[in-house]
Amino acid sequence: MNTDKERFAEMIRQSQRIVAFTGAGISTESGIPDFRSAGGMFDRLSGRHFSGEETLSIGFLETYPELFFRNYAEHFDFSQALPNAAHRFFAALEQTGKEVTVVTQNIDNLHQSAGSSAIIELHGNGTRWRTFDTAEPADATTIKMDAQGIQRDSQGRMVRPDIVLYGEMLDEEAMDHAAAAIGAADMLVVIGTSLAVYPAASFVHYFKGPYAVLLNRTTVPQSLSFQLAVQTDAGAFLADVWQEFFEK
Repeated sequence: MNTDKERFAEMIRQSQRIVAFTGAGISTESGIPDFRSAGGMFDRLSGRHFSGEETLSIGFLETYPELFFRNYAEHFDFSQALPNAAHRFFAALEQTGKEVTVVTQNIDNLHQSAGSSAIIELHGNGTRWRTFDTAEPADATTIKMDAQGIQRDSQGRMVRPDIVLYGEMLDEEAMDHAAAAIGAADMLVVIGTSLAVYPAASFVHYFKGPYAVLLNRTTVPQSLSFQLAVQTDAGAFLADVWQEFFEK
């Protein structure tokens, strides 16, 4: 009987249009924890404890900007993180002539760093900044924290990370592009997500192709709807697949 790696490699060979749908689990091997594990933060001045979701919400940014930026700097600084084998797998696959689109829920920029060119960011990108009031792109190299702990651009305007915060709507254009890419794909590879966060997780229902694969460390309730579901660390699994079946 074929192993999971052999089955996965054969599906890749039989497919031309491949979509990787990625969540936080693909980046944990790069040292980036799921933000839910951060546990939020305790504010000594107010004596309040805020949850992870609260500290990453638009309401929190508007009400407690100095706490928002302190928490963001502590838990969402990805400057030292490097792509792992799972990110590099899809960039390398693109170089073989396959049409590879990455639809990601992550904001860490690691797919871009790995070299993938077609990336749809459902939740934005934490390495980019924009002005708070006008949403103009801000040069990250000019952003500095003021005496109150608020991030500002070179003109003194308050900025914010270019991501979708809790309490904000997903970008409709990104959602439309993701649905179209998944609907047109021959193969869908879902990595590092429990498929529990909506509406992003509902995108997998657009897939009508022959090969759906799930790679995740823990069990996922929807796993029976995939032709292949492997409980594994995606980086190690995909590194082995590349070395055994695609490396020239």
